[in-house]
Order: sequence, then structure tokens, then C-alpha cells
Amino acid sequence: MQANTPTEDPLSILGPNMEEHLNWLIEQENNGTLFLSGAAADETEWDGSGVAIIRARSRAHAEQIAETEPFHRAGLRTNTVRGWQLNEGNVTVKLKLFDNSFEIN
Repeated sequence: MQANTPTEDPLSILGPNMEEHLNWLIEQENNGTLFLSGAAADETEWDGSGVAIIRARSRAHAEQIAETEPFHRAGLRTNTVRGWQLNEGNVTVKLKLFDNSFEIN
């Protein structure tokens, strides 16, 4: 998801649509579509762009899903679909049920 208008204060542009965007992410997560998502940022800057890895039946299906994302619909971002194949990596998830917390490493 590329920001259409890179700015030093992306929240001023994205803010009005943030709740709808977060609700969309929650919906995608709950229906099993969203695998991973987050801001395309580092410790020094963020232009409002992000990355979402979604599960889709085909590229056309992924494009349909990407078109429904609220920042894209509002013209604040342009979502571009790229293929991705998971080949290797390591993810550790630690759930602490007693204190209702988790860690992802």
C-alpha cells in the first residue's frame, strides 16, 4: 500500500479513515484473509505506506480484496498486489494465558 501523498504527518491525512481501516483489518483477520499487516516504516520515518499479506484464491481475488481497503477506496493509498510465496523463516509465538498476553519473535 503506497501512500498517494507522502507527508511528514501521515496521521493527519489517514486519521479520518483510521477507524474504518482498523475495522477492515479486524474483519480480514477474523475471516482468515489477513496473514500479516503493518506500517512500512523504520525508526526514523513513515510516509503513510503499509504492507498487508493476505490469503487469496487467486491474484484476481487478491486484487478484489485490496480494492475494498478503506484508505485505497478514499484515494489516500494505492494498493498494489504482488505475488508472494513463503519459502523459509521462523516465527515463535508465546501465549501467556494467565495474564492474557503474548509475544511474537
